[in-house]
Amino acid sequence: MASSLTNLSLYAVPAYWILCLVPHNYAIAIMSKANNGYWDNTNPRSSVWDAKLKQSASADVFGRYERAEAAMKNGFENFPIFVGAILAGNMARLESQTLNSFVGAYLAMRVLYTVVYVKVTRNKYSFARTAIWGVSTLLCMGIYVKSGLALNSA
Repeated sequence: MASSLTNLSLYAVPAYWILCLVPHNYAIAIMSKANNGYWDNTNPRSSVWDAKLKQSASADVFGRYERAEAAMKNGFENFPIFVGAILAGNMARLESQTLNSFVGAYLAMRVLYTVVYVKVTRNKYSFARTAIWGVSTLLCMGIYVKSGLALNSA
């Protein structure tokens, strides 16, 4: 029986893109504050700029800055697997409920992942971040498997 729900899965792509940018904006905000409102956007990936930032901010603020930037990078690194799962699910005509549940759960995992990445400062708690990443990856793999099964039974 076909689902009567609206398939929202493709809308999750721009939502995820925005979600990836949130930690970067946070990083800029906290470092701008530590630099009296100054942020050099002409060459923000320069190692010289990072050295200046490290000198101008407390260790705590600079650590949050680094973790926020790393969370953004990880988000974009995981973007292809997420988009691929959405496309595979739509190509296989998985039910809207399945796809909507998947993107909702995945986005929730990524929000949680980002918060944990930025906030956790102790090594023993950092493994929670790894577990959250693992769950989000398994969600994608589940959609790939369901899509493959659906396409092979068609």
